[in-house]
Amino acid sequence: MPAKGLAQDAGCDPLPFEQLTENIGWLMEYVPIERVKLTGGEPLLRSGVEALISSLVRIAGVREISMTTNGSLLPRRAEALRAAGLARVNISLDSLDPQRFAELSRGARLERTLAGIDAATAAGLGPIKLNAVLHRTTWKLDIPALLDFAAGHGFEIRFIELMRMGTERAWCDSEYVSVEEVQEWLAAQTTAVSMATPAALPARYTAINWRGVCLKVGWIAPRSHPFCASCERLRMDSRGRIRRCLMDSEILDLATLRRIRGHAAAEAFRAYIGGKHIPLEMGSESAMSQIGG
Repeated sequence: MPAKGLAQDAGCDPLPFEQLTENIGWLMEYVPIERVKLTGGEPLLRSGVEALISSLVRIAGVREISMTTNGSLLPRRAEALRAAGLARVNISLDSLDPQRFAELSRGARLERTLAGIDAATAAGLGPIKLNAVLHRTTWKLDIPALLDFAAGHGFEIRFIELMRMGTERAWCDSEYVSVEEVQEWLAAQTTAVSMATPAALPARYTAINWRGVCLKVGWIAPRSHPFCASCERLRMDSRGRIRRCLMDSEILDLATLRRIRGHAAAEAFRAYIGGKHIPLEMGSESAMSQIGG
């Protein structure tokens, strides 16, 4: 998060939930969508997101609704989210040091996220996955504590390479560390065995023996080992625009496309999907929260 926060685009309000749901229904006429993940920014900042979940679970063919969240609002909403049809959550947890956590998030409180994890567990929003972005200056301090936490609670944890995003690109480059460097360090601490992973998933998995506990660890390496060739995901922002990739500079406005109707709309959509390509760099001028990271 930039120190001064993110500027809001004037006149670009998010679509009503009904239109977002209709967009997904329209997309399913052309591509086999089975899972929908709500992300952000922070999806729980939008009021009434439970209503969106309730409408999504009624779409024929959608088998799972999940969410990526910082967890801070889960203590008072986890039960309602589960009742609406949310299946599970991924929770962002970059550090268990309260000061580093607050610095990275620009003021968030670690205890609220930890309480959110407890609430998600109690509500049955599992299996819970923890997402931790690797930082050059702190990873040797953060990883042991995060592995202890995951092992103690039976959670899967995934370590993610830092990407160049938004206005903080210079900082991202200075703080980048590859998963290979971390894996080499970890191999000196414990044993690790590679696990078979479907090609379409972004993470490669290892099973490690961490202080006597068998722990599933995922490694997401978009910069050192891009997985673009096997990616099967589409991203739709809150304004109904889709991207073939986080780094895609070309967007497709579904509101405009749906007004075309018929064969021409189908052809335009297929041409857009068919034009997917591996980005020249794993970075974007847009902040992650603006495109659904």
